[in-house]
Amino acid sequence: MMSLAFGSGFAVPDSKEKTATPARSLEQRFELEAMPHLNDLFRTASRIVAERGNAEDVLQEVYLQAWKCFDRFEPGTNCRAWLYKILFHCASHHRRKWFRFPLLKETEEHIEANLAAPAAVSQHLTDGEVLAALDQIPAEFRSVVMLVDVEEFAYKEVAEILGIPIGTVMSRLSRGRGLLRKKLAEVARSYGIGQSSGGR
Repeated sequence: MMSLAFGSGFAVPDSKEKTATPARSLEQRFELEAMPHLNDLFRTASRIVAERGNAEDVLQEVYLQAWKCFDRFEPGTNCRAWLYKILFHCASHHRRKWFRFPLLKETEEHIEANLAAPAAVSQHLTDGEVLAALDQIPAEFRSVVMLVDVEEFAYKEVAEILGIPIGTVMSRLSRGRGLLRKKLAEVARSYGIGQSSGGR
């Protein structure tokens, strides 16, 4: 019986509805393959929905959905990428419910046309400042930057997770990095930090 808890009230779904012998084996597989990714998923959920309580709700839903269809998950395939795909599906569903996190309104072309050339960014910024700047870029770009640069998924995996073409992944990553670099340069200037020649 899985008894891991997360935060205030996060618990892995019970397996009572599964039959005795197969459920034991399935439960052990779930523990071994799905549960090790819980912290990474929560970190990403926190960045894409911005509020801890909502992130916990999304993560609860991710593991509930994963458990419900885990008997169809093919052993040996990328469980982490599979869970992230569920995460972005659940986050999109919750966004529509909350109406607080609307889908990107500006077209990518509009943002690209108005994106200034990336400024060099000081090496002295903290992780917290980088994450705060990441939170300020549009959700569709933030998701790709998170998956590629933070979670280190390959472009192909990101395309599968988000359900978009690889070319779109590369385009959004480039634009997202440009927006992030611009935000970080603004933060650096606000602290009176001069631009470094190395940049990030």
